[in-house]
Amino acid sequence: MMISRGLFGWSPPHIQPLTPVSEVSEPPESPSPYLDASAETAGQPMEPEEEIEEPDEIEPPPAAVPFSGLFACADRFDWALMFIGSFAAAAHGAALVVYLHYFAKIIQVLWIDRDTKGDGHHQYSDKQHERFIDLALTIVHIAVAVFCAGWIEVSCWILTGERQTAVIRSKYVQVLLNQDMSFFDTYGNNGDIVSQVLSDVLLIQSALSEKVGNYVHNMATFFTGLVIGFVNCWQIAFITLATGPFIVAAGGISNIFLHRLAENIQDAYAEAASIAEQAVSYIRTLYAFTNETLAKYSYATSLQATLRYGILISLVQGLGLGFTYGLAICSCALQLWVGRFLVVNGKAHGGEIVTALFAVILSGLGLNQAATNFYSFDQGRIAAYRLFEMISRSSSTVNQEGTTLPSVQGNIEFRNVYFSYLSRPEIPILSGFYLTVPAKKAVALVGRNGSGKSSIIPLMERFYDPTLGEVLLDGENIKNLKLEWLRSQIGLVTQEPALLSLSIRDNIAYGRDATFDQIEEAAKIAHAHTFISSLPNGYDTQVGRAGLPLTEEQKIKLSIARAVLLNPSILLLDEVTGGLDFEAERSVQEALDLLMLGRSTIIIARRLSLIKNADYIAVMEEGQLVEMGTHDELLTLDGLYAELLKSEEAAKLPRRMPVRNYKETAAFQIEKDSSASHSYHEPSSPKMLKSPSLQRVPGICRPTDGTFNSQESPKVRSPPPENMIENGQPMDPVDKEPSIIKQDSFEMRLPELPKIDVHSANRQKSNGSDPESPVSPLLTSDPKNERSHSQTFSRPHSHSGDIPTKVNEEKDNQKGAPSFWRLAELSFTEWLYAVLGSIGAAIFGSFNPLLAYVIALIVTAYYRAHEGHHLRQEVDKWCLIIACMGIVTVVANFLQHFYFGIMGEKMTERVRRMMFSAMLRNEVGWFDEEENSADTLSMRLANDATFVRAAFSNRLSIFIQDSAAVIVAVLIGMLLQWRYALVALATLPFLTISAIAQKLWLAGFSRGIQEMHRKASLVLEDAVRNIYTVVAFCAGNKVMELYRLQLKKIFKQSFLKGMAIGFAFGFSQFLLFASNALLLWYTAFSVKRGYMDLPTALKEYMVFSFATFALVEPFGLAPYILKRRKSLISVFEIIDRMPKIDPDDNSALKPPNVYGSIELKNVDFCYPTRPEVLVLSNFSLKVNGGQTVAVVGVSGSGKSTIINLMERFYDPVAGQVLLDGRDLKLYNLRWLRNHLGLVQQEPIIFSTTIRENIIYARHNASEAEMKEAARIANAHHFISSLPHGYDTHVGMRGVDLTPGQKQRIAIARVVLKNAPILLLDEASSSIESESSRVVQEALDTLVMGNKTTILIAHRAAMMRHVDNIVVLNGGRIVEEGTHDSLIAKNGLYVQLMQPHFGKGLRPHRLI
Repeated sequence: MMISRGLFGWSPPHIQPLTPVSEVSEPPESPSPYLDASAETAGQPMEPEEEIEEPDEIEPPPAAVPFSGLFACADRFDWALMFIGSFAAAAHGAALVVYLHYFAKIIQVLWIDRDTKGDGHHQYSDKQHERFIDLALTIVHIAVAVFCAGWIEVSCWILTGERQTAVIRSKYVQVLLNQDMSFFDTYGNNGDIVSQVLSDVLLIQSALSEKVGNYVHNMATFFTGLVIGFVNCWQIAFITLATGPFIVAAGGISNIFLHRLAENIQDAYAEAASIAEQAVSYIRTLYAFTNETLAKYSYATSLQATLRYGILISLVQGLGLGFTYGLAICSCALQLWVGRFLVVNGKAHGGEIVTALFAVILSGLGLNQAATNFYSFDQGRIAAYRLFEMISRSSSTVNQEGTTLPSVQGNIEFRNVYFSYLSRPEIPILSGFYLTVPAKKAVALVGRNGSGKSSIIPLMERFYDPTLGEVLLDGENIKNLKLEWLRSQIGLVTQEPALLSLSIRDNIAYGRDATFDQIEEAAKIAHAHTFISSLPNGYDTQVGRAGLPLTEEQKIKLSIARAVLLNPSILLLDEVTGGLDFEAERSVQEALDLLMLGRSTIIIARRLSLIKNADYIAVMEEGQLVEMGTHDELLTLDGLYAELLKSEEAAKLPRRMPVRNYKETAAFQIEKDSSASHSYHEPSSPKMLKSPSLQRVPGICRPTDGTFNSQESPKVRSPPPENMIENGQPMDPVDKEPSIIKQDSFEMRLPELPKIDVHSANRQKSNGSDPESPVSPLLTSDPKNERSHSQTFSRPHSHSGDIPTKVNEEKDNQKGAPSFWRLAELSFTEWLYAVLGSIGAAIFGSFNPLLAYVIALIVTAYYRAHEGHHLRQEVDKWCLIIACMGIVTVVANFLQHFYFGIMGEKMTERVRRMMFSAMLRNEVGWFDEEENSADTLSMRLANDATFVRAAFSNRLSIFIQDSAAVIVAVLIGMLLQWRYALVALATLPFLTISAIAQKLWLAGFSRGIQEMHRKASLVLEDAVRNIYTVVAFCAGNKVMELYRLQLKKIFKQSFLKGMAIGFAFGFSQFLLFASNALLLWYTAFSVKRGYMDLPTALKEYMVFSFATFALVEPFGLAPYILKRRKSLISVFEIIDRMPKIDPDDNSALKPPNVYGSIELKNVDFCYPTRPEVLVLSNFSLKVNGGQTVAVVGVSGSGKSTIINLMERFYDPVAGQVLLDGRDLKLYNLRWLRNHLGLVQQEPIIFSTTIRENIIYARHNASEAEMKEAARIANAHHFISSLPHGYDTHVGMRGVDLTPGQKQRIAIARVVLKNAPILLLDEASSSIESESSRVVQEALDTLVMGNKTTILIAHRAAMMRHVDNIVVLNGGRIVEEGTHDSLIAKNGLYVQLMQPHFGKGLRPHRLI
């Protein structure tokens, strides 16, 4: 009926109307579990969907344009279309009521000449027959008229909606592309602005096209219904109107309650949702402390509130619908009873009474349907206000006046410039900055992060103006120059080249009109021609998000070609080669050198080795120029530049994999992977990604890279650049296959590559243990009794089947939707509710044809008016029966909705619990996959479970109701006259088609077109994401032109689509009336042939006219059921998935004691989401019981992976991990994790009290034990100082803790767990020095015990206390020994521990 709120939820009211951020485009915080359940009850006057639809009243109401404002962009043609569309809609709306008018005449015909022949039962005059055939023809005419009206209505409204919104879209885009940059700083330039506009425009389109048509249609039904009612029999129409308010009140009151309950149920589910989301987000912590059962229990408990409200909703819904229908049926009885007096007094005949009654009822339904459009109108008006507000914003920077210089020398001067970004005015970026760039010279700007060097480019391009001071070009302030001209003089090449979703040719031209030769020439200069020509479509290859992915190097070359084509006087280069490997860098550098010849160039450099050849180097610090000169002059100065250079050499930044001459495709996958690899950390510090990579490489004695200076130890040779890979790890020339990169394994990251699951070939079978088993091992075991180091194990270990093979597993062959029985099994326990509900549904369903039959009997009785006494008795008897049916209806509806509702609620709750516990059975690798992110999984828990309910209990309820109706109708028909019943059944398929079309129309006919608009908006999103480049190259008009082109295409398609939909809709309506005409013709035919007498014919006709509506309804549901299949499949995919690491294997070992010796034997490992990156290769490490081993190494060398393997978050691809001489796979997983204490690098704090957070490790710990653990972890003091002490709420809705405090709580948790083996991933960069000392002490205390400890360490301070230090590089051990012996070796370890090693990376780190 209305836009489902799944598509447009509402967002909190804090957004000001002028922002382009849509208030309706974000889904609500906790999706309502009733999102679509109500679609099934469509066609009943009151739907829960409407209740939940309306957003909470927010004061003040959001600003909106007046209704007429929606049509602000309509031209004459649009007004003509809307006029014709409205006229057709009105005609279409009136058709059904007009048919009713003729229905009266049909009944009347049966009784023409009735008094002429004695008893009249078997007489049938030709006059009657002719009249009959005439009426059948009239109905056919109505059917044809409906066909035309339906077609015209839908086509006109689709067309005008598309036309008007196209104008709004292009106006908006025009304004958007002309905004100044501060606008994008404030509202973000990540493409959201575009997608929000898209949803806003769709709201407007929906309001001004289909909804207006729908409204006119329904209002026409309302008015014609009243007119026809009063024309036929004003007394009955009047009584119907008088009883109307009671019926409406019954529905209205229940609606109010439903609305309240719907809000409550959302709040109730929000809590469960947050539990689920935290569990999934912090899955490693949850698994490490084996708290799956606790999470399941909390989730199940918080679902109980949702269940209670859900049952209340069913109760209210049952009573509400029951009373609505009951009152309607009783009012029917009253009117038919009154009709008796009218007939006896000759005021009206039977046909008129029935027509008047139903015409008024129809008009009421029309009004009700019309009212459902107001919500859409409001949404559209609010959206229109936001868009028009934005369109009316004038752009501040487009200064088309200004002067142009006759010729550009290229002298640039920054004079006393002060600057801060508008979105952050309190942070000064430049303060008193001076810089002169002589004509045709290259000046490189260097400085620490945040020194302000990056703001030079936007000031030069005039994306922003300085707060004070001025920027001069050839002595002229650039504010006085014509903006477009200024930008056409400047070429910009950035670090992240912006590609639009277009062909390569268009991407190089980028808004300029250039010939193909010019483009090719530019590509040759930029060294891009070769790779472009090697692509199958050459310059016409589509790139960008929708096209072929390119490597960084290729993108940069395209952006250089773009700058070449512009032929600018001034070049701005922003750290262009920052992310490239050596060869790519060399090739790009050559292209840049050509480009820089004879142009004034400003280079923003982050890697100093690249700018030694610049004419001048300017060094910035805190927004000011501190040093300037050539490379050599600055080195002799020995100031900031020299210091920066030293620290850079100490911490060589990681290099990319060389791409060389392999096929482009192989290369781009790797590039894509490495760039994606930084997109997801479990949030680890970004500083960690840049880290030193100086290796000892025995056996390669080539001269060192020229960038190193003499400070470096002579023993440490940097491998030749072409042997360097990611992070500079050396690699034999033999394995230079691009398929394997050793890459940062710090955290799991999610690349956008096709997934390959790497898993053990012998998949472990689940052994039927119940994942829901209520007792957690934690609740029963006391780790204190589990700790004795006395026993060692010598049981021989079987090597069979332990070496997993790498399997390229296909998605389990696409499963179909679960069978009906599978769904039935889920609700088997509620069979009693199902039986009671079915009884209610069957009774209510069968009343449909029965009511028609009884009304037919009463009408028959009316025509025996001359038998006065008999008439009174008959009518009184049947009216009483109808009134009783009304009362029974209340009970039946209550049974149906209440019991099916309970069944559905319990089913939803059960499915959610099953999904959640199934999720918590999966191995960590499953959560790393993109489609199983925390957000996605919590959305699936919220929504998909309700689809299971919709697919089963709602479907069953309606199916039983309609089957009962059909069976009773057919029975009555067969008993009266079997031939007639067969003809009526034959029309069923046509009616079904008609019903489905009607449902689709109600659901809205613009769904397909929205998809096309989403694609069209890709061009825009790209433009907004890369707004700097678009503006710098003045390509706004090009983007605009492209978008208009897309809109034209869409318009053409939507025109055809509109015609097709209109035709289909009109035709479906035609079938409805035509079937009726056929039945009428057959009635005449049967009576003429003498198959049945007139009263029987009348009864048959009425029963089937009524019953057709019921016959048709279940088929109308088909589209909804099909739509839901996907969600159903996804639910059962989660529930049925077999984890690759089975946590519940009860036959596995659970030895009483752990000695604690750990060994990794020839382990190969890569993360499942990045199978091409080998993190550990042939890795072996042994740790004896009670030993403390520290693991150090550059970022990405595989340190944290060791901990992941020990916890069995992942299994190795090859090799074994042994504990006490046995493979970890032999131990019960939960038992194993119970014996490991894990402190993660980023401590995870749950959103609850501090007490809960600490006893998370052991729920049966006493208060004293907990406080003792906090004392050992140095946390007791700061916790006690908080106002609520240990009961302070932390996490999402509580107090913010510092990283140091979180770390100490995490340590307290591990102390309390008291496990024999400790795994510490020492927190690195996030802790400030003061608390770092406190944490350090806590860690020292923790390590002091006689436990086996593996420590991932970053600080020299820790190294003094450990038994052994292992230095990792590239997934292998390169050095091993104690702190002192490694210092003596002066190898990689010393490099890692050098004091200036972390300059700017890890402050306050080393002693």
